[in-house]
Amino acid sequence: MKLILGLKQQIESIIGTALDEYEITVHEWNQSAMQLTGWEQDQSGLLGVKAPEDGKPNQEFASDAIANVKSLNTEERIYFKVKFNENKGTLVCWGCSAGSITMETRRLIELLITNSADRLTEELPVIYENNREQELAELGKWLRQKTEHPTEQNSIPEQFSIRDEMQSQKIPFLLQCETPDAHRIRSKELNKLLGSYFGEEIMLIPLGEQDWLFLSDEQIVTGEAEEDTLEARKDLLNAFCLGLYELVASEWAGVFHLSASMPCIPVHQLSTVTGLLQESIHLGRAFHVAQHIHLPWELHLERLVASIPEQQRLRFIKETGKDTAIFEDSETLATLETYFSLDCNVSETAKRLFIHRNTLVYRLDKIKQEIGYDVRSFESAVLVRLLLLMYKVTKKL
Repeated sequence: MKLILGLKQQIESIIGTALDEYEITVHEWNQSAMQLTGWEQDQSGLLGVKAPEDGKPNQEFASDAIANVKSLNTEERIYFKVKFNENKGTLVCWGCSAGSITMETRRLIELLITNSADRLTEELPVIYENNREQELAELGKWLRQKTEHPTEQNSIPEQFSIRDEMQSQKIPFLLQCETPDAHRIRSKELNKLLGSYFGEEIMLIPLGEQDWLFLSDEQIVTGEAEEDTLEARKDLLNAFCLGLYELVASEWAGVFHLSASMPCIPVHQLSTVTGLLQESIHLGRAFHVAQHIHLPWELHLERLVASIPEQQRLRFIKETGKDTAIFEDSETLATLETYFSLDCNVSETAKRLFIHRNTLVYRLDKIKQEIGYDVRSFESAVLVRLLLLMYKVTKKL
């Protein structure tokens, strides 16, 4: 709290006037932010008037935008969001006359408050409810160190008593969240939600402020597979992840990314698998921006492309791509990605895109005319698929 008090004095010395302090509810702040930034509510209470440029659904887009507003200008006064009181559900704000500061000063104050809040969070002592919760947090720190600085020794150290629980096959999941400040997920809430979904107590390991690794018994996820084959278990795990993602997304605002691995023996493989899941989410976000579930076995080609030096990728694009500007067209991009995901099946792709088969054929002919490759032939399809992936990661689409 001393950081915040000292910051207030620092800002007052910069602007040459006193800052008034207010405590309001999160709802009051959001309502004011909606009015002052042009968002409105319809009769159902959903946000959404502006059309987002990135195609994100209006409700989600607006909620994120409102929650991330750092200051409000009412023309007479400017209010800065300082800190969130989780227990009360309120916000502490500082206010000053709008004419007393410039736009540059306003942005500087926002930056100072954000940095100060980050330092304050780091300095607050963490209070654990029991020894198990503390040990899981310490295991999370160990996993972060192992993934950042890999070594040959990957087994969980003997100092962790929960090591004995990790001798049997478990399925690991990784959840990464991008939630607005006012809607941060708490480990206790997530643990309770996951327990209800899995039907048992989950071993929840915090890896970061909004990153968690959790382990489930193999039988709960893949035990009901109709066939005892690897592909059947993968399909069942994929379906399980879809349901899990929908559950989390229905509880909290924001964007979530989920990855999972086939069963492993955590005591010996957990650090390696954690690195694999982190890499899978990173690759999925880079190559498949519209997706939120990223499974390692679906990203082999993406992993290969990402490992190619940028200079070589640019060379491939230059020599192979006659007109890569077509990838900037959202319709063409959706058509190609759907077509490749359905094994280049024209009829199935047309059904998935809800268009007539002749319309899809027309689009593929247009792509052939513009880029010089007919993706209905195997060799051309491979080239265009590689070209598209390299263009994505190189151009940061």
